[in-house]
This record gives sequence, structure tokens and C-alpha cells, in this order.
Amino acid sequence: MPQTGIVILCHGSRGERGSVEVAETLKRLSEGVKPLLTPGVAVTGAALQFNHPTLEEAVASLAGQGVERIVIVPYFLFPGRHITEHIPELIEKLKSRYPGVQFISANTLGNDELLIARVAKRIEEAAPELSPDAHLSLASPQDIEQRSMEIVEGFLPPSPKISAEERMVVKHIIHASGDPQLVSLIRFSPSAISSGLSAIAKGSPIFTDVRMVAAGINERLVEMCGCSLSCAMDETKVLEPNTTRAAAAMRHLGTRLSGAIVAIGNAPTALLALLELIDNNGIKPALIVGMPVGFVQAKESKDGLMKRDIPYITIAGTRGGSALAVATVNTLLKVAGERDG
Repeated sequence: MPQTGIVILCHGSRGERGSVEVAETLKRLSEGVKPLLTPGVAVTGAALQFNHPTLEEAVASLAGQGVERIVIVPYFLFPGRHITEHIPELIEKLKSRYPGVQFISANTLGNDELLIARVAKRIEEAAPELSPDAHLSLASPQDIEQRSMEIVEGFLPPSPKISAEERMVVKHIIHASGDPQLVSLIRFSPSAISSGLSAIAKGSPIFTDVRMVAAGINERLVEMCGCSLSCAMDETKVLEPNTTRAAAAMRHLGTRLSGAIVAIGNAPTALLALLELIDNNGIKPALIVGMPVGFVQAKESKDGLMKRDIPYITIAGTRGGSALAVATVNTLLKVAGERDG
């Protein structure tokens, strides 16, 4: 992969206050984006007008660092003249100046579903009495969940983009996390839902990486569907040198994982060990709910999962966690139970 630089390009602002806020915003964006990308990517901000560094200055700095590719990300809402005319003209000049550098333009922020929540938050900050929950009295758990699901529904993409079952899983993940930004990060393999529901219908076992995931899965639904529920680390006390307990426990299960639903909500090493079993031992789980969380090996393990020809539901990047794996499995159990009456 060529060495890459990122330029987050905003419009810029006149005046002393605007100059300060532009610099602070670009710094926050650059620092916030960098940990979410491949290590070694250089990220910087730039302004189209009024402020420094300019686009030309940012590109010169990155080119001086030896980057071979520069992705220009416009921090703009709509494709106005700056996007359709001014920035492309600047890029053409930069291509002539740096013939050895590839330039790529990203899309504008546009009407991304996640911005809807941000707009609503700004309204509530300005006028708290407009919050839909401002005048709610204590309600039943069912009322609270129904209201929560109505709110979550507003963050989801149009129905044709995902199936009804996938939509239900996504809604419960967002509900469990309280984070609508996960909408764009949840990934399903083509056969994930059908394979998971088929395994449940057969009464296949469900294995988890840690006790927290097992504790959250609804035992009544598990029993109703005729499945069994086990935590990998409860299955063995054997420790292996230079590895984690979660990875050792997953290897210990071995062939028992074939045909099973495997829910990983904590340990990236458990998912990496499972991928090794798939590659080297021919293990074929019916479904992997791969949602380990963290900044070390979590993203890499999920990237590896998405490259395998195996049914999976996962969350791209560093986010995840036991609650989200639990929400996914419980939703599948509920759907399977309702299908069987």
C-alpha cells in the first residue's frame, strides 16, 4: 500500500475568532480521525480560504514527507461551486506540480443519517423543552423500549438497503450502545441472518468468549429454541504460553465450534484464534458474531473476519463490546422464536 496522506479541507473563516475556531476544529478532526485509520497515515487539516495551512501548503507538507497518495476530504455539507469547480481546479494544478503523487477526492458530508442526530441535539441544547422526553413521566419498561426504538428508527437507512431481520439486529445494537454512529459500521455477510436462524432452528450450541456475553444472553430464549449456551473460558483451565486465556479456550473447543454460533464481544485474541481454526483446521461455525472492542487487534481481527468466506455479523473498526454481541444474539433468538410460534 502506498504511503498515504489525508487532508481534511474546510472553507475557512474571516476574523480573529473564526481563525482560532478553524484551527481548533481542524486539529480535533485530524487527531480524532488518525487513530481510526491504518497506522502510519499522515492526517492534516487545511482551509480553502482565509486561514492556514491552505490546501497548497498542506499538500506541500505531505509531499515533503514522501507520501505517494493524498486523499482530500471536504468538510463541506453540499456540492456547491467550491466542490464542483474551485477545489477540482486546485487539484489539477497540484497534479501538475506533484506528478508523482496520486490525488483522490472524497465525498462531502451530505445528508448522512448521523447528522440528523447532531442537528436534533443542537435544537435540544438551544430549546430543551423541545426534547421528546422533556415531559415524559415514569413509564413502563415496554413504553421506554418502544420510544427508544422509534428514535433509533430515525437513524437507520431506507428499508431496501437492508433486510427486515438485519434492520431489527441493527436497531437493537444501536439501542444497546446508545450510539447511532454505529449504523454505518455494522456489517453482515450475505448469509449471516439465514445461517444464524437456521442454526438456532436446529438447536445448535452457542459459544461465547467471556462470561459477560454469556450472562447477557436470554436463557429463556436459548432454552425455548432448544439450544445450549457455553462460555469458552469455562470449558478449560488449560493455559498456553504466550497467549491469552480467551485464545487458548477457543482453541480448546476445536471441532465443537463447527455448526455453532460463536459470539465474541470482548477478546480480539479469541476471534484471531477462531480464524486460525477456520484456516488451519477446517472449522466452520454457522455464524460468528465478531464484536471484540479495543485499540489493539480488535480492528485487525474483524478485518480478518470480513475477508473469510464464513457467515458473520460484525462492527468495523475499534468499537464493539459484550452488550452489542448480546443484543445481536438475543435478537436472532427472538426472531427464531417468533418464526416457530
